Amino acid sequence: MFQHKKISFGEVKTDQEKRRENKGRVREVIAKLSRGLMLPIAMLPIAGLALGVGSTIHSLAGSIAGQTIGSVLMLTGQIIFTLLPLLFAIAIAITFTKDAGTAGLSAVLGYFVFASLQAALIISPHGTDNNYHFLWYTFTPDKFNAIFTETLGIKMLSTSVFGGIIVGGIVAYLYNKFKDIRLPQAISFFSGVRFIPIITFGAMIILGFLFALIWPLVGQGLYAFGEYMQYLGRYGGLNSLIYGIVNRALVPFGVHHVLNTMLWFTDIGGSFDTATLISVGDHNLGAAYLLAGDTAPTKVTGDINMQIYFLKLIGKHGDYTVTIQDIISSSKANHIAIAPGQYTNFAYVFGMFGLPGAAIGMLMAAPKGEGRKQAGAIVIPGAIVSSLTGTSEAIEFTFLFLAPWLFWGFHAALAGIAGMITTIFIYNAPSIAPHVTFSFAQGIIDFVVYGVVSDIRGGGNHCWVLLLMSILYFPIYMGVFYWAIKKWNFKTPGRGGTKLFTKADWIKQQDEKQFGTSSKVNSMHQKAMEVIKAYGGPANILNIDACITKLRVQVKDKKIVQTNRLLELGALGVTHPSAQSVYAVFGSEADLIKNKMREIIANGEYPKEQSTKIKTNLKN
Repeated sequence: MFQHKKISFGEVKTDQEKRRENKGRVREVIAKLSRGLMLPIAMLPIAGLALGVGSTIHSLAGSIAGQTIGSVLMLTGQIIFTLLPLLFAIAIAITFTKDAGTAGLSAVLGYFVFASLQAALIISPHGTDNNYHFLWYTFTPDKFNAIFTETLGIKMLSTSVFGGIIVGGIVAYLYNKFKDIRLPQAISFFSGVRFIPIITFGAMIILGFLFALIWPLVGQGLYAFGEYMQYLGRYGGLNSLIYGIVNRALVPFGVHHVLNTMLWFTDIGGSFDTATLISVGDHNLGAAYLLAGDTAPTKVTGDINMQIYFLKLIGKHGDYTVTIQDIISSSKANHIAIAPGQYTNFAYVFGMFGLPGAAIGMLMAAPKGEGRKQAGAIVIPGAIVSSLTGTSEAIEFTFLFLAPWLFWGFHAALAGIAGMITTIFIYNAPSIAPHVTFSFAQGIIDFVVYGVVSDIRGGGNHCWVLLLMSILYFPIYMGVFYWAIKKWNFKTPGRGGTKLFTKADWIKQQDEKQFGTSSKVNSMHQKAMEVIKAYGGPANILNIDACITKLRVQVKDKKIVQTNRLLELGALGVTHPSAQSVYAVFGSEADLIKNKMREIIANGEYPKEQSTKIKTNLKN
């Protein structure tokens, strides 16, 4: 087919180029959404740790003082998980408004208006009518508890983090549109950002009513989709196989957090009504339920949320012990299938010892002497970080672009297989099925807190299954990586693969003339200054963000971004996910570099004469 070009003044772009640009903009929005989702998730490690330690102290303490300390830690940790929808609303609002505090405050206001309107529409059972009424919907008590939940004393639709994300997105839109509004003189006090809470209030009344109209149907649809995912799990763990593969495949694009959020915190990842714990006459579960401080039934959604809730219940409680299998059995008695761990177990398997095996394989494949020394300096730190903390990107990006077949063809597949095997155990071999959640990432630290400690308490998490599988993954990863690198001569670290991208020789010469070849910097301030230079100076930088391991920068012109220099400064890899985005993988330093870059630019510390001056009509 012929390419159609539209005639216009200035640059003429083909339809294909315009479609590519539009796709790039969508990817940028998704990447920003992913970054926003990570803000509340970053709060979970300390909350999860407090909950895990607190529940352990509470169940093992033999004194009132010990139980009180345990309760304080347990309940203060639990409140973070309870407030996740609100936290997501705040995070999305500030992410899409360049960290505007007014937008965050308006999101708090908006979420409570959104929730309170729904609460006002609920008509509780009265007289001889035992049903709940909500607009024209009628719910039995069981169905009502499945669709509604309680947040900070407000009974509302169980919109979970979906509701929070939508509230935050609307608040961000209103902020960006009306932050500079000028009102008539008589009410000019409410001009600018003071107008945002006012318009947010009205918008949330409308949004809350719209949700009241449609969410009961959507909620039932999500619940049904969650049951379908459970169906796939019962038949060979297909749900976890697909999730594991897609989860890893999306890592290079930084959008896997969107998928994770749906499975970890919404009905799609499973849900249950806490009333089922006591409705079958299990006195032990009922006692544990009350001991956990719950006085009214509520709905718990998502794989992580369910497991975190169970942490309060499992273990020894005086003369009796509650295991996670008891909770699953109680739910089955009420015809509710839950499978905690099916979306969290898999990453422990490849994170603790699988990827470290890949690191050893890459190290052995490097030539002895300088090559092996160079490889060790790159892969060993990444392997240690992956094993201890579960943050795997540092090691994954050492081979992602150099040997993509190993990443997408082998590593992603092995991740899915790990999920499939553990899910098969959950559905078909409950006596040995692993159920280990996490709060930061699936590494040895979280494994001890949520697996080993819970098993010592008698919770029946069977963490040893994941440990055994991970140990078995070590020689598999090591052998396949060593064999594949040798057979196909992949340029992994130490084998000529220290630079993940190349430029034309004359651009490399320009880099060396302007910046030299030394990558040594004496402080984070100096490093941030050099990174700004590599991105073409403040005039070329549109926005600076970061996730756990990636520095995410949007630029005006990618052609003047010095990829080689970013690699010299310590980036493990550089990606170009869209027309204006250039991501550099700096590992745990990414967020620190982002903050320092923002500070330097905001304070005007960057010398104008250091701006990059390379012709922009030259191709990468």
